[in-house]
Amino acid sequence: MNANFMSRTLRSTALIAGLAAGTLLAIAGSAEAFTFKTNATGAGWNDTTSDIWLQSIELEDGTVIDKFSLVSGYGVVKNDKHTGGNSGAASTDIGDTATTGTKIEAPNGEQLVGNLNNLNLNNIIDTEDSGSFELDFYFDNAVDNLLIWERGINSALEVWALNADGETVGDAVTVDFRQLKKQYDVAAGYSINTKEIGGAQQVGSWGLTMADLGVEDVAIYGFRFSSEKGFNGPDWKIAGTNATREGGPVDVPEPTMMLGLLTVGALGFVARKRG
Repeated sequence: MNANFMSRTLRSTALIAGLAAGTLLAIAGSAEAFTFKTNATGAGWNDTTSDIWLQSIELEDGTVIDKFSLVSGYGVVKNDKHTGGNSGAASTDIGDTATTGTKIEAPNGEQLVGNLNNLNLNNIIDTEDSGSFELDFYFDNAVDNLLIWERGINSALEVWALNADGETVGDAVTVDFRQLKKQYDVAAGYSINTKEIGGAQQVGSWGLTMADLGVEDVAIYGFRFSSEKGFNGPDWKIAGTNATREGGPVDVPEPTMMLGLLTVGALGFVARKRG
């Protein structure tokens, strides 16, 4: 499918989430970022080079979540060009013996999506330390919690929520694993050895609610992820937990069902507010 068409289609369907009075979705989630336990299977759980299949996450209160929203579309705003060696910014990377995903130094948007639209935690986006990017990713269901895994626990990643027009809304949150690990147990419980590196590195994890991003009680299908020099090249995987109302997950709305823009809140977590 043509990449631009796919991105436009997602924006006109999954992202058109303006909600009329009386149809406001009650999005679950607390108002604070959180740690979680990763439950997975696959050879990579013991062999760091192989597949690691996400099964569920467990919150600190014992709640187990096993329904996830995955990336299904994209919009590349900026990605430093790869000119050889350790140049460029975001590329795709996989475990040395992983059976899904790609290892490409200068990927297109579809190839970036390919490493994120599955539950294999050994398919990631790798970032060069001096590179910078801004990448928009759109999910197949509304998201109430955004889950981030980072190889090395030594980098930062900035996140914005996107509205129906693909514009950033709410607050930008910088998830800096270098600082988080000083205060919290962010170890995800596994390590990965990918084609980009020469040995296994521990993976960290962190969760963001929509309240953290300043967009409570609205359906969010898209996010902008960015890195810049000084963020130390985040190497990351993302997934969302499905936003729900009574009766089950929120389905992607038809474009004629709900129109308009979302009203966003003002709460944030280590956040930079939109000017």
